[in-house]
Amino acid sequence: MELSKKDKTIKYTLYCVILAAAALLQNVHGLWFQIGSARCFFLVPVVLFLSLGEDERTAAFLGLFAGFLWDCVSAAHMGFNCIVLMVLCYIAAAVVNFLLRNTYWVAVVSAVICTFVYCILYWLFIVTHTHTHSIHTNKYLANGQRPQITQRNAIGNEPLFS
Repeated sequence: MELSKKDKTIKYTLYCVILAAAALLQNVHGLWFQIGSARCFFLVPVVLFLSLGEDERTAAFLGLFAGFLWDCVSAAHMGFNCIVLMVLCYIAAAVVNFLLRNTYWVAVVSAVICTFVYCILYWLFIVTHTHTHSIHTNKYLANGQRPQITQRNAIGNEPLFS
C-alpha cells in the first residue's frame, strides 16, 4: 500500500523528531548517563533501525540528516559523520532489501556491526590523524622552532611572522 503525500510527510517528520531526540540524548551533557566522559552512541542504531524499512535513497538521506545533527556539535571532524552514516545506512538498507528480510535480529546485528565499523573508521581517520598531527607539532615545539609560515602580508611583501 502506497502512502499518501500527507502520510509520508507525517512519517518523515516523526523520523526527524526521533533522530533529533536521539542526537540530544547523545550529545548534551547530563541528559543520559555517562562513564567518565564517554557517552553512548544513540544515533547510529536509531538511524539504522529507521532506515532498514526504507529504500536505499531514503536510508541515505536519513543517515545524512543524522550525521549532520552529530556534526553540528562536533568540533574536530566536520562532515565525517554525514558521510559515514550515509554510507552505512545505504549499505544496510541495500542488504536488507536485496539479501535479507527485515527482522528484529537482522536490525540488531546490523546496528552492532555498523556501530563497530563507525568506531573503527573514527579511530582510523580521526584519532590517528590527530595523533600524527600532534607529533609533528610537538617536534617543532620541543626544538624551540616554529613551523615555516609562507603567507605574505596583504599590504607589503613582508612575511606575517619573522
